[in-house]
Amino acid sequence: MNNPMECFVKTVLSICLLPMLVTLAGCAGVTTDVAATGALPAAASQPATYRFAPTPAQADAGEMLPYQALLSAGLAQRGFNAGTTEAARYLISVAWATRPADVKVVDGDCGAGCAPAGGPSLPWFGRPYVHTLTLRFFALPDGGELYKVSAVKRDRNADAREAVPYLVAGALARLPYAGAPQWRVKLKSPPNAGTTDHAPGMPEVLTVSPVDTQ
Repeated sequence: MNNPMECFVKTVLSICLLPMLVTLAGCAGVTTDVAATGALPAAASQPATYRFAPTPAQADAGEMLPYQALLSAGLAQRGFNAGTTEAARYLISVAWATRPADVKVVDGDCGAGCAPAGGPSLPWFGRPYVHTLTLRFFALPDGGELYKVSAVKRDRNADAREAVPYLVAGALARLPYAGAPQWRVKLKSPPNAGTTDHAPGMPEVLTVSPVDTQ
């Protein structure tokens, strides 16, 4: 038989925890943190053709990254078009990774309802993960690196494939991110996000703002 006091405590905790969960869910949003280095000339100044440079592991797998079509479409919208090996002006390498990480709630417009940045990990929310996508642009034919942009998404989903569309949208949202080294991109999920029938489309970019690092 359950202890009446234990039942009472569990009930109170459940009542108190539910508003906090709702508040955190409403505050979190979908964001990516973006860092960029180097300079990328405007695509309008001259033809911006490129080709991808897969790593040996990517080449062996026969796929550079999930939803590669999203990346190609996003680059095309910004004036970068896939070209042949001889015609390409840029070589673009793509690297992505997922790793477990401690919880780090990003400061935002949540007011007093959100947990502070760098707060403690709360195990009942699930294990936190960090997903990263890095694009590096190399000039051809000399091969010197001109530009690098990295997008990071934090969530509690171990499936890296679901994070890739947000990483692509974040990395390309304001390419080449001139004027500041770090940015925060707020995104809206595509209509079919979370479904398994079709690959999700590109998330909608809501805001792009530089991050004050001082």
